[in-house]
Amino acid sequence: MNARRQAPAGEPFNGFSPQALEFLTGLQANNDTAWFEAHRADYDRFVLGPMRALAAEFGEWFEAEVDAGLDTRPVVGGAIGRLRRDTRFSSDKRPYKQSVWLVFRNRNTVMGNLGFYWDLSPSRYCYGMGFYSALPRVLRSIRERALDNPDRFRAAVAGLLEAAPPLGTGSPFGIEGEPYRRSSMPGAPEDLARWLDRKNLYVEASRPHDPTLASRDLVALLWDAWERLVPLYWFLRG
Repeated sequence: MNARRQAPAGEPFNGFSPQALEFLTGLQANNDTAWFEAHRADYDRFVLGPMRALAAEFGEWFEAEVDAGLDTRPVVGGAIGRLRRDTRFSSDKRPYKQSVWLVFRNRNTVMGNLGFYWDLSPSRYCYGMGFYSALPRVLRSIRERALDNPDRFRAAVAGLLEAAPPLGTGSPFGIEGEPYRRSSMPGAPEDLARWLDRKNLYVEASRPHDPTLASRDLVALLWDAWERLVPLYWFLRG
C-alpha cells in the first residue's frame, strides 16, 4: 500500500454503523429541532465521529499532492457539511438537510464551488468531483481551454465513464449538470460538447447502502475514485 494510504494518526475510519443509517432515516421522518436534540448524542457518536475520521484520511494527500488550496479541515464548516439548513430565504422550512457529506472545496473565491465530495443519504451514498454551482464565466473559460487543447481535456477524462479498474468495485462515473437548451459550443467535437456544453458540471458515482459503507473498504473506494478524478480537477481548476 502506498504510504499516503495508511491510516492517519488518531482514530482511523472503520465504517458507518447501522445506527448512523437509523439516525438519518429517523431525521428524514422527524425533521424538527426537538427530535434532533433528543438524538444529538447519536448524531455526534455515529455520524459526526466517523465523518471526522473519514475526512482525516484524505487531508494530507489532498493538500500535498492535489491542491494546497483545498479546505481539508475535518470539522463542520470545513470539509464536513453543515446539517442545519439556512431557511431564511426558502419556502422549505425544514431545519435539517436530508444527507451528510464531505467536500474538499477550493478556497479560491472564484473556484470555491469546485471540489471533491462524498454524500450519505438514508437510501444511498455517492461521490465525485466538480462544481456545486459554477460561475458562467468559469465554465466559459473551461470550454475555451478545452477547444484550444482538446487532447489534454480528453486525457483528463479518459476512462472515467468506465468502472474503476484496480479493485473492480468502483462504479463508473456519470456526467452531471444541466445542459444548455441551445448549444454554447456550436460545431464543437461531440465528445467535448458532451462534457462541457452545460450550465454546471460534475461527475458522480452512486451506490446503494452496502457492506463497503460499514467498513474501511470505503476509504479504498474513495482513494481509487478521487485519484482518477485528479487530472480532470486540475483541468477544471486551470
